[in-house]
Amino acid sequence: MTDSRSAIASLMGERGRLRTSHEMLKAALETESREPSFVPFYIAVANYMEASMGRLNSQDVNMLGTLADKLGASTPEEDEILAEVHRRLDGNREHLKKFLACRTALAADQADPDTIAAFESTSNSYIDYIHNRMGHHAPSTDIARRLFAEADWVDIADLDDDYFAAEKLLYRALLDTRPDSVPLGMAAEDYVKAYQSDQGLG
Repeated sequence: MTDSRSAIASLMGERGRLRTSHEMLKAALETESREPSFVPFYIAVANYMEASMGRLNSQDVNMLGTLADKLGASTPEEDEILAEVHRRLDGNREHLKKFLACRTALAADQADPDTIAAFESTSNSYIDYIHNRMGHHAPSTDIARRLFAEADWVDIADLDDDYFAAEKLLYRALLDTRPDSVPLGMAAEDYVKAYQSDQGLG
């Protein structure tokens, strides 16, 4: 039976891998001499973020619903805390939608300079949003720590072996297509090495 510690560790692991994906994309976009060889990496990052951001959204929406139920007669301050997280998620979904539309266009025409430029511009905007709006939100986390029982964390983590198997393949594609000139990104090196070793990715 899964306990809350395992569930929280799984959540943090998923979000850590997600962070490394957009950190690597950021590093790629900051590389001075980008080449057509970057395109398969762009597509692989977008494929990974489609899955992982979709799952983050589902987990956070579930968390917010559980928080609202447990708060019951909430205070105006608590209502605003939950509303702020909903606003962040709404913005994330809008950015993700545009990002994935550019991914689809790029996959259909990988050599077109304008399509590549549109993907890169949209990616930069999305990464800025992630860094400025999708980080740790202490107020909602504090409420969750106060109110959640072990079963709540297990429910929100939604440990799904089928998802993790698919995620492993998407993450491997991301790592396999990363151009040699692209660094892993801020603080990602040790995390990626540990993940590769743990998952047998080599």
